[in-house]
Amino acid sequence: MSRNQTRLIAMIACAVILVMAVFMSVRGIFGNHPFGYANAEKYTAGEAEISGTVRNLEIDWLNGKVTLAYHSGSTVELHETSSKPISADMQLRWWLDGDTLRVQYAKSGFRLTWNQEKELTVTLPEGSAFDNVTVHATSGELNLPGVKADTLNLQVTSGDIQAASEAKKMIASATSGSIRLKTGGEAEVISAGTTSGSIHVEAANADDVRVSATSGNVLISASHIKACDASVTSGTVTADLGEADQLKVDSTSGTVDVKLRKFASLKATTTSGTITAELPEQPGFTAQISTTSGHIEYDMALSRDGGRYVCGDGSAKAELDSTSGDIRLRRAE
Repeated sequence: MSRNQTRLIAMIACAVILVMAVFMSVRGIFGNHPFGYANAEKYTAGEAEISGTVRNLEIDWLNGKVTLAYHSGSTVELHETSSKPISADMQLRWWLDGDTLRVQYAKSGFRLTWNQEKELTVTLPEGSAFDNVTVHATSGELNLPGVKADTLNLQVTSGDIQAASEAKKMIASATSGSIRLKTGGEAEVISAGTTSGSIHVEAANADDVRVSATSGNVLISASHIKACDASVTSGTVTADLGEADQLKVDSTSGTVDVKLRKFASLKATTTSGTITAELPEQPGFTAQISTTSGHIEYDMALSRDGGRYVCGDGSAKAELDSTSGDIRLRRAE
């Protein structure tokens, strides 16, 4: 059996295990098991219009979409919908704990069935700013546009995540679903990981960006990143950056495409795939290039010494390594 056949079988086995794990996870929560949380007696049942100060938002949702919306009023509104009647025990629960608004899916201790889906809409005053926004969901999409928060933490087991925020820290994870994060501010940390799905990060300036996907593609675009680490097992990695101090990209089975206008350090590796790097000629770089069974191509003036290629003053450092694939150096426009 060839190496590629072995890898294909392993990928198929992983995909089957993933589907079974997600299915059993969802059944474990919704399969007529009690659902519970602490301080249940402090929660109020049903939709609400909340006038108190909210600095932190924590949502634990199970089956259905969670959306943030905005209005010109001064209150926070909670609204839920379902294609089926929502019983008293299935109504959402909320508790304004100081300046932290906590929202739960249903009554604590209620034995849930997994065949009812509820959609939650949280309507916020325009311009609302939070210290922390945390949303955990088991099965459903998260759609959070225009969130202003110091920290944004999003987790979903089965579903997609889409968020636009000025958060200093953006953390998102999904087991089975895609992640799309956008920020136009000064982010300290952006972290995104998914087992089965793609990741798209769009940023202005960020100190530390870390993204990983097992089966899916990764796309990162930014004006300036100090340190970026992106990896996929089965998929492509694309990084389109104005400036990066340190960039590391890795794909086991897929291509790597990098565009840099200015950089200090680049490391790109792939086992089975092509690496294309668009790099600036000025002030220059030194590239260590290695490929086992592939071709090396370039369209700029380079001096060569074995696997070492020098452009300009050679000040930036690049390491490009592909086991089975071509490596292409292109002039950045």
